[in-house]
Amino acid sequence: MGTPSKVISACLRVLEFGISCIILGVISRFIHVLNQGNGSADSRLIFAISMAAISILFACVLVPPVKYSFYCFPLDFALFICWITCFALLEDLSGTRTCSSYWFDHYWSFYWGRAWKLPDGAVVVTDVGCSQWRVVLAFSFIISFCWLANGFLSLYVCTEHYNLGYRTVTTVRKFKWWRKPYSETPNDVENRVK
Repeated sequence: MGTPSKVISACLRVLEFGISCIILGVISRFIHVLNQGNGSADSRLIFAISMAAISILFACVLVPPVKYSFYCFPLDFALFICWITCFALLEDLSGTRTCSSYWFDHYWSFYWGRAWKLPDGAVVVTDVGCSQWRVVLAFSFIISFCWLANGFLSLYVCTEHYNLGYRTVTTVRKFKWWRKPYSETPNDVENRVK
């Protein structure tokens, strides 16, 4: 476990923590506005909030670059799978027409822009909340690959650390066989040759 791998791992964990906080903040703000408008929360948004909270927890626990944080590479791969699933579920809500989809206009933009407060018959033409929705989508994709990169880094460190220890032990055993004793008498040499 060299210094570069520890530094890279710590930087990735801090990045994961920051991105999780951003996703949690944006979606929590939307849920707050949604509750003011007496709307019901979409289960996919709840899944994204829970993934962000879990990621914050594990990023805080695993940020110190000690041995146990590198042995948690299965957790990194599991969180990668969860985040890429979260991204796919969120992307499926708005489809390829991100800020002009039916879901976006009638759910996210409606509640984010507080359109329920407008009088009946008023028309909202703006894309309120489009940048926030794109932030959630982009960061949920980015954080998934941060967890994947950290998983591969931890797996590499664990396999190299294990293999290095094995190679060192076998090398020492090999060289002990070739080493001559310090106090060798001519009698010992004759006995060894026979």
